[in-house]
Amino acid sequence: MLMTSLQTRPYILDPEAEIARLPSGLQVSVKATTIQTGGSFNLLEVAAAPGTSTPVHIHYAEDVAVFVVEGSLRVFFGDREIDAEAGSYAFFPRGTPHGFRVRTGAPARALYLTVPGGFDRFIQERGLWTEASEGVAVAARYGIEILGPLPE
Repeated sequence: MLMTSLQTRPYILDPEAEIARLPSGLQVSVKATTIQTGGSFNLLEVAAAPGTSTPVHIHYAEDVAVFVVEGSLRVFFGDREIDAEAGSYAFFPRGTPHGFRVRTGAPARALYLTVPGGFDRFIQERGLWTEASEGVAVAARYGIEILGPLPE
């Protein structure tokens, strides 16, 4: 059986790759773009300071997998919330409302995988806007619905 690479060509990314600083305070480095993976997936590294959070949101175009590399996140999904320590893994099928908050006094870092690719384009465009209302419109163009802030 003939097998081919999912990537359009092999590459190694410099660890000092460009970081998008988003209005929410998240710092995101795209490790695998849609083009590099032939549209199969995106891989991002997300870093966040204590107290930083995402809004509750839904991805309609991709499934999301999150691996906590360091720190601790309070992860919200559906009507549940769970603390995810370093080494924890979470999976959110498309259509699942979810979000997270860095819950301790230390920063957190996670790998964020989306399948199929395309989410990187949202991150790259999102880094260009500053107003929250503008972000909701950008998210909608990429099949992401922003539902509002996380519960306290």
